[in-house]
Amino acid sequence: MCDNVVYQYVPCGYDYREVESKCGTTGIHGELLLCDSCEHTRERREADSDADNAWLRSAGWGEM
Repeated sequence: MCDNVVYQYVPCGYDYREVESKCGTTGIHGELLLCDSCEHTRERREADSDADNAWLRSAGWGEM
């Protein structure tokens, strides 16, 4: 992860307040918070992993 800040907006009465969190931490709803550049990297890694697993399944080796 990096040192970027991710912003979340939390309901506060009839308005919202901004909450700053570091990239890679857990959000207010339990989700992983990632900045845009880290999210893009994660999506690329997941796509590469899915492609590798598809090839392994087609070769009869199963997933890793």
